[in-house]
Amino acid sequence: MGKARETPPDDEDSGGVTREDILHWVRGFVWRGEHDREEIAIMIEEQLGEGDEIDPKWLDKEIRREFAAKRKAEKTWPKVTDCDRLDRAFETLEQQGIITLQTAGFTQSDGLEEVEDAYRDAGGKKSGYAGHCFFTEQDQEGALSGGGLHIGFGHLSGNDSKGVEVGRMVRAALEQEGLKVKWNGKITSRLYVKEFLWQRRGA
Repeated sequence: MGKARETPPDDEDSGGVTREDILHWVRGFVWRGEHDREEIAIMIEEQLGEGDEIDPKWLDKEIRREFAAKRKAEKTWPKVTDCDRLDRAFETLEQQGIITLQTAGFTQSDGLEEVEDAYRDAGGKKSGYAGHCFFTEQDQEGALSGGGLHIGFGHLSGNDSKGVEVGRMVRAALEQEGLKVKWNGKITSRLYVKEFLWQRRGA
């Protein structure tokens, strides 16, 4: 945990984390709808580098401010959001033997590693899982900024033709929930959920 300081990080500081960096993290973590205030404060403090300092009171104030903005926005959201539809589609896929992971690491490689871990933890071949689909933190950031949501997929055997079948299953589950999916039908391309609005109620 960074040492407390009387003022927030200064944008004029040379190197290190700036105030804008921290405010960017606050906005991202709050609008994901996955963490409460205490968790977000800890996550931000864990990202501070050696020599970076932050006033915890200032940080808490900014987190509270962003939560207030999100609560206000939530009142204008539809009863069922795209995130609700995504959750339901993933639940359907789990029942069909597809491992589904949300915010699985930061890169595609991270996501595939998390798929392997989930498969192993579920019992491997005894788990009944055959395929996987996931999106990463980068993909989530894209959705938060209004850029739609990309979803990776594949067969756990690594077989391409079976992977394409998994892709079709994922697309069908998403479209069944009313989401718009663009995909060229090839294993080399990820699914793209168009016009996806990241609106997750929660913490």
